[in-house]
Amino acid sequence: MGTTAGAPGARWSERGAAYAASRDHLAGPSLARLLRLADPRRGERCLDIGTGAGHTAARLAETGAEVVALDPAPGMLEAARRRYGERAGLRFLEAAGDATGLPDAAFDVVTARHTLHHHADPRATLREAARVLRPGGRFVLVDEITPDPRVEAWLDAVERARDATHVRTYTLDEWRGMVAEAGLQWATGDGYTRYRMEVDAWIGRMGLQAAERAEVRRLFRAAGPLERRLFGIEFEGGEAVRFALPMAVVLAVRPAEGETT
Repeated sequence: MGTTAGAPGARWSERGAAYAASRDHLAGPSLARLLRLADPRRGERCLDIGTGAGHTAARLAETGAEVVALDPAPGMLEAARRRYGERAGLRFLEAAGDATGLPDAAFDVVTARHTLHHHADPRATLREAARVLRPGGRFVLVDEITPDPRVEAWLDAVERARDATHVRTYTLDEWRGMVAEAGLQWATGDGYTRYRMEVDAWIGRMGLQAAERAEVRRLFRAAGPLERRLFGIEFEGGEAVRFALPMAVVLAVRPAEGETT
């Protein structure tokens, strides 16, 4: 789920089993949209960056595509192999998203779902995605977004309290700029997809200590009217029980030779 080995990779390794069982990652509203936009075809080569427990990669492989599922966290890959290791056409690789070690122009499709907000330098990961895509190849990004710059500080504080590996949540316009900087051509993208998150489950996946859980809940209670409206926060007995997390779903293409972005 992260970008590099070391402490973040170790933290994610500990969460492999929880993410293998996560319904939000197993399906969730973004996955069907990703598959439609990626449009993987039998015999094509796909790379799933930050594969986590392998849910996206496994669905790509169901189409008959040859899929490399990449993640820097050994525990995540172990969970993915336990669940999907027998899936035909699916290979797992321990590597960072910004330094895959894979050949130039080797893939028809590259996907990155629920991972880039953990990356210290998402621009480097996007450049790597562009490098390994063949000309005309398709890149699909799914990642949480800030729906309004005025709520960015609150959202990032909540995310970091829940997950120390979180770096930043970007706006859709920022994603558009980073995609272009990487040499990819934006085809379509929006922030309409919403994940309706159960707060207990969302916190529980991270295995937090009691003080850490309390801080996440405090931040929800401290949410202002704009945050409560934009994230659809529902409260029961004074505690947040549900909220809606907006997602960018983006299709970009590596231009064919001679074309420019």
